[in-house]
Amino acid sequence: MSIHPSRPRLRGLRTTLAPLLAAAGLAAGLASPAFAQEKSCQGTDLIEKAKAEKPEQYAAFEVDAQKIPNAEGLLWRIEKAGAPASYLFGTMHTTEADLVDLSGPVREALGQAKTVAVEIANGDGPEVQAAVAAYVTQNAIDMSGKGLEGLTEAQTAEVKRRLAEAGLPAEAVAMLKPWFLGITLATSACELKKMASGKPNVDQTVEKIARDAGVKVVGLETVEEQFGALSKISDETARRMIRDSVATASASDDMQTTTLALYRARRVGWYLATKAETFGSAFDLTAYKDFLEDIVDRRNRLMLERSKALIDQGAAFIAVGALHLPGPNGLVALLRAQGYTVTKVW
Repeated sequence: MSIHPSRPRLRGLRTTLAPLLAAAGLAAGLASPAFAQEKSCQGTDLIEKAKAEKPEQYAAFEVDAQKIPNAEGLLWRIEKAGAPASYLFGTMHTTEADLVDLSGPVREALGQAKTVAVEIANGDGPEVQAAVAAYVTQNAIDMSGKGLEGLTEAQTAEVKRRLAEAGLPAEAVAMLKPWFLGITLATSACELKKMASGKPNVDQTVEKIARDAGVKVVGLETVEEQFGALSKISDETARRMIRDSVATASASDDMQTTTLALYRARRVGWYLATKAETFGSAFDLTAYKDFLEDIVDRRNRLMLERSKALIDQGAAFIAVGALHLPGPNGLVALLRAQGYTVTKVW
């Protein structure tokens, strides 16, 4: 699974697990100097690869992608009679400098905001980080060591290698439940390092700009709600995610690069048209249907209900993971169904 509409708000995997691992005598492994080393996260853009190597299949994919409602665009203006316009912006939890800088249209819209809504407000604050650590400790840990059940020896070795690159000791890997392993492995190891080093991502930049300008920032979800959705992923789906993420040594980098390419092209909704036969098993939407329902569609409905009052007041800037925007159950479609005029800006 390559595109996540939400990424757990962590300084890094090691920060969240530090209390548990310290108790288990493993904390020293979290201070690995490898964490300070940074390699390129560049993998293969699987969309471009398919375009070059499977032109007929790619052409069919492009036709299907263009049928996805609201598949293109990251910034949308929301209008309702009697209130100043509000904006909906699709973010990506990445530290890539050009994306973190934000585009001119996004900065302009953000500059007009009287209220900014993000998924979880003040994600780096002590209260949120404590809530994250508590949730992970209570719900992502399995001391029985069954987290890697069902994987081959080679897959298990690759999981341990990947997480070791991110600074997590191999001894701790088996202590993690499949859902947490799957979510974590879907991000390349070098991107995890960047996040853990404190580099800001797109979401954090939006929130910082707002706070620096004295604009009120509110959250649309709680830690328990967001992580609760993630932790409901079935073991079967989670293990599929794990296998897809370690299918090759470059699998997560390839998924990351492909995701970034779709985001830069402002075509995140195209992801909903991907198929395994064209792009590989990680892009098999049929296999991940339950995952998308749990962490996208249901949360879209919650975000909609909590955003409406802000939009009705006017001048709101709503920044959520980009995959929450497109599709028949995306926020753009849901807002229109509520009677708002929603227009693509960028």
